[in-house]
Amino acid sequence: MAGKKKKRGKGKRVDEFQLRKNLRDQVGHKDSDEEIEKPEEEQDLSQFADMIRIGGVEGRTTAERGQIFDEFLYNELTFLIMYLTALSGGTLSSLVIIDEKGTPLTEVKGPDTNHWSIGMAEAVTRINTMVQRGKEILEIPDEVPLAALGLCLSGCEEESSNRLLLETIQEMYPNLAKEYILTSDTLGSLRTGLENGGIVLIAGTGSNALMVGRNGTTIRCGGWGHMMGDEGSAYNIAHRACKIVFDDLDGLAQAPEAIAYVWPAMRNYYNVIDRTEMLPHIYTNFDKTKFAGFTKEIATGCEKGDPLCLYLLRENGKMLAKHVVALARKAHNEIKLTSGGLNVVCVGSVWKSWKFMMDDFAEEIHESKAVDELSLLQLNVSAAVGACYLAAEKIDCIFDKPYDKNVEAFYHYKRENYVKPPTPIVTKAKFVLCGNQKAEGD
Repeated sequence: MAGKKKKRGKGKRVDEFQLRKNLRDQVGHKDSDEEIEKPEEEQDLSQFADMIRIGGVEGRTTAERGQIFDEFLYNELTFLIMYLTALSGGTLSSLVIIDEKGTPLTEVKGPDTNHWSIGMAEAVTRINTMVQRGKEILEIPDEVPLAALGLCLSGCEEESSNRLLLETIQEMYPNLAKEYILTSDTLGSLRTGLENGGIVLIAGTGSNALMVGRNGTTIRCGGWGHMMGDEGSAYNIAHRACKIVFDDLDGLAQAPEAIAYVWPAMRNYYNVIDRTEMLPHIYTNFDKTKFAGFTKEIATGCEKGDPLCLYLLRENGKMLAKHVVALARKAHNEIKLTSGGLNVVCVGSVWKSWKFMMDDFAEEIHESKAVDELSLLQLNVSAAVGACYLAAEKIDCIFDKPYDKNVEAFYHYKRENYVKPPTPIVTKAKFVLCGNQKAEGD
């Protein structure tokens, strides 16, 4: 008798487990019995019917590392993957959600969303995870889509691949948003700070420049990646520094200034003894972001007065100016004659070294005679705000946009007031390699 009861009891437990599993699958929850008994209450979304929430995602390129996503705790495993990705550097993303009046409600940080580097499905998954975290913060159910979502992402310059990315989003996450607009990160940065056209010049790990006219036409300069461009970027500065050292030690071309600081700094940063050990960093294990990170050491050398580092930054200032000149020659007077002249929104970590690039930048602009006046602007808010603006326009949601508060001018050039600065006198400094290990070239 006891044995039979045991069998019946065991069978009952199995049936109950299967029933509970079926119920969980039906309502989409894995929580307590109480939650399973209230599926109808949780599915009542009528209170959100008239709510307008607009999202914008910015995917940008930067040489910065170790940024901690203190809000991004939506899923422990997803967070860990994204956090470790962020520590490796590269493109970082931000999501901003606003209401119908343009008021920012929340901001969520995320990792790389460039589909060329991580694949379509992974990029879409990361975007969805950011949006779901934003919804969770605002207590919006997952089933309620945003009214519109603007995606201004690095790598989204090609129409056919953009179309495929949108199709992937709608297939994988149909409740993410009702309407979408997808474009490059450069346009998101520009629309954050300027309403009626201008130039955005990105100088981070890579570089890119885009000019938008008042009629919406766009013209680009650069942005072709490290194999065909990236002039003015952190990668380009690091690459030029390494090339100068290689050529100088080979006797192929004498360095414009002594390599006494840059060569030891290279060995220390890349953890190598000679140039042969540099080859894996350049080829086999090439990581663009890590390679570009050496530019931080160049900036440190500028602070110490190293002649070669100062030379590299001065040359970089000229190259950034050339991007502006190239676009300015194709610009209509309607954006050249605005308040402050031609407005240029500057994005990226290279601009932190502006003081070392300023004089040569200005001289290149002046010698070109391409513009009579220009203003360089930096963003005070995330470029994801510009992505929100674009999404709002997509659904005809009108509100006042505080462009003047979103940007701040840090440099103004006017031809008639320009005075060429005197040629800097660089004090030669001696640098010594720490440690007892003798390296190539010492």
